[in-house]
Amino acid sequence: MEKGYWLKRKRASLKLAENAGSAEARLIHYDLAGRYSLKAHSAETQLIDLADAAPPVVCAPGRKGRSDA
Repeated sequence: MEKGYWLKRKRASLKLAENAGSAEARLIHYDLAGRYSLKAHSAETQLIDLADAAPPVVCAPGRKGRSDA
């Protein structure tokens, strides 16, 4: 979800850069778009790192032949 947010911000900044009235404003919006792109990439790699860092699921073996009734 966070990756999608940053990509949306990147696209908005690129659109603002295209419509900017001055070169300085255009450069600022392109800079922001680049930063948002890095944020999106960072959010994606954090999810991958978290998935790799999760401990394996361990299930205790059930007791066979036991009746709770």
